[in-house]
Amino acid sequence: MMESDGSKAPCGRRTDEIYLDANATVRPLDCVVEAVTSAMHEAWGNPSSEHANGITARRVLVQARDAAAELLPGMEAENVVLTSGGTEASNTMLGGADRDSTLIVSAVEHPATMRPAERARSRGANVIVVPVDGQGQADPDAFSRALARSSTPNVYASVQWANGETGVIQPVAAISAAIHAVRPDAVIHLDAAQSAGRIRTPVPREVSGCSFSGHKLHGPQGTGVLALGPGADASIPALITGGGQERGWRSGTENVAGAAGLAAALEARMKGFEATIERLRALRDAFEARILDALPHVTVNGGGRNVPRIPNTTNIRFPGTDGMRLIAQLDAAGIRCSQGSACSSGRPEASHVLRAMGIDEESAYASVRFSFSILNSEEEVERAANTIADLVKDKA
Repeated sequence: MMESDGSKAPCGRRTDEIYLDANATVRPLDCVVEAVTSAMHEAWGNPSSEHANGITARRVLVQARDAAAELLPGMEAENVVLTSGGTEASNTMLGGADRDSTLIVSAVEHPATMRPAERARSRGANVIVVPVDGQGQADPDAFSRALARSSTPNVYASVQWANGETGVIQPVAAISAAIHAVRPDAVIHLDAAQSAGRIRTPVPREVSGCSFSGHKLHGPQGTGVLALGPGADASIPALITGGGQERGWRSGTENVAGAAGLAAALEARMKGFEATIERLRALRDAFEARILDALPHVTVNGGGRNVPRIPNTTNIRFPGTDGMRLIAQLDAAGIRCSQGSACSSGRPEASHVLRAMGIDEESAYASVRFSFSILNSEEEVERAANTIADLVKDKA
């Protein structure tokens, strides 16, 4: 599944490009493109139709649900809702939070969680933001202590399994257990957008719903999964109502071609899963080692000893360097990376994730995220690291 040679590069893409922004999105695999194209030719029927065309289309949806359940141990295929992505899934899980609710999140959540939390607060919900330590991890006891002081009829919680900027993995099993111990009725959402397909850990039994996006695993953009657990009930209202598709959780004619591509991407990831993960880890570790050897003054944010991270992600702080300028210089050299920061009024803001970790604004601006995919090679890692060292060494 390595990248095609330059002669077959898609129109508009540099043949010498080094793409290190996998946590934003990644290029679809050839098998995914083929699956989407095939579905558009062969499975174009409406899955709700009872005739042969509808049956063919429904089989594609079943295949996608089966693949998603296999990727998320502990979840059942029959409870998988196919969505337009992780953002829709997160909004669905938190859509019931109102003035009768407490919603608890960590300080380093993705905007797909933070924005619904802001909306819930505007509706009168009691929103609690749990802080994280210097490595970006939340204390499970902080969740239980906060909820012990809440008396609202309904409780919602949303926690990301792994952070998209630093790669740091949250102790979600302990957090879920801590929440459940205080409020067994809590609706717990697990944001697996960055962890799905990168770690192989069962979904905690207390979790009501787990979500991820297909495009971060080389699937089509506009596809995603909401896998519902035993805690999913009437407290999670459907975001889209209509014909009752997806067991009523998401009405509307399903994206069959997208589901076909999603299934192909997830099935590809599950083949040789452990070997894939170890290869990603080797690429990331080799990249970090080269950078740290060439630039001893730099630091890996969230890279503390014994801090678990997903294997493909590193967030590096380059003191004295303008991170956005470095990203622009690397982009000009054909190396794609990002800061993962939000944008306000056209001006990039310091990452709320890094600031929540206690990193000052200047250091946050000096930090850059690099995230790898299975399409990267060892040669690309070496070339990118050497280019970065050449650009940054004079800033030391």
